[in-house]
Amino acid sequence: MNPNVRISENAPGKFYVTSACNGCGICFSYALQNFMYNNDASYYFIYNQPADEREEADIRRAMEVCPMSCIKDDGSVN
Repeated sequence: MNPNVRISENAPGKFYVTSACNGCGICFSYALQNFMYNNDASYYFIYNQPADEREEADIRRAMEVCPMSCIKDDGSVN
């Protein structure tokens, strides 16, 4: 499977997680309000796009520490 495929559960918007996610959960610890895991916790996805600047900053911090570099910003404006 291509590791750069956008996971279908991602909420519409500029931030998303790709299929490279290994389910480590680091993103969830940084941005609890924006990330969610699938039924067996094998991967995470963007559950809610950021509602404000603080949430966007939390997602950007999660992007920086993600060991799989699978959290992306497509650059679109919400």
